[in-house]
Amino acid sequence: MQLEFVVNQENTGKSLTAFLRENGVSLALIKRIKFLPNGIMVNGVKQNSDYKVKSGQRVVINTADTAENVDKSTVIPQDIPMDIVYMDDCCMVVDKPYYMPVHPSFNHPTNTLANAFMGYWKNKGGQKIFRAINRLDKNTSGLVLIALDAYSAERLKGNVDKTYTAIVQGKVEQQQGVIELPIAREAESIITRCVRADGQYAKTQYTVVKQNDDFSLLDIKLHTGRTHQIRVHFSYLGHCLAGDDLYGGSTEYISRHALHCRKLEFVSPFNNKKVVINSKLPQDMADIVIKI
Repeated sequence: MQLEFVVNQENTGKSLTAFLRENGVSLALIKRIKFLPNGIMVNGVKQNSDYKVKSGQRVVINTADTAENVDKSTVIPQDIPMDIVYMDDCCMVVDKPYYMPVHPSFNHPTNTLANAFMGYWKNKGGQKIFRAINRLDKNTSGLVLIALDAYSAERLKGNVDKTYTAIVQGKVEQQQGVIELPIAREAESIITRCVRADGQYAKTQYTVVKQNDDFSLLDIKLHTGRTHQIRVHFSYLGHCLAGDDLYGGSTEYISRHALHCRKLEFVSPFNNKKVVINSKLPQDMADIVIKI
């Protein structure tokens, strides 16, 4: 993708690097593209990164992934269907099913969202690297935002509002609340987390939507993004997610933890307009909601 910036009077005399940094382009991206034939252009002429810009000049950068960079990726392209619910020149949003990992791992090198993404663009003859902005557990369903170039990834990182729907066991007493409890890795585990004083700060905000004595349906917003944050916080409070046997939940009504990323809000780097995407609750969770 090409991005264009116009130099104003206040930026006259600054280096291209300084000018681009002020416009949200990371130093890592500048270093990567400055050696490309059309990486950084000023009024149609390639310039070095230390070139001094002048008022009125048009600076164009090419942020597209190169074949060389894509070839270095270890993600295997696979022809796996994706439910694409939004796409522009900078990003796309995919509604991920549960039981699908986002990234390949030692135990799951294939059949992940990353494999599906790489296969999608390979079939279209494009060159893209997988850059997920929000990451969901394998068994968490819902919306995943993917940046389509390095610049967009920098712009989107940390600037996405996520809303989750969760079903927890039991009746949550307070209709609204904020949980601020530090989360750490369990001493003898590489997977499970726990609430512990020496852990990382974690903040979860929730609202009860519907409940009975058996279950509570919650709307949840994360202010931090710790591993298993929602699952750990509610397990600690004695309200495990339904189906979350890793943290003490029962699998009687659902075979995976009942958590769904139902809403994403962000400003697209493509046109600087706010985008709001919603996702329907999966059937396995909807079946429990009917009982509440």
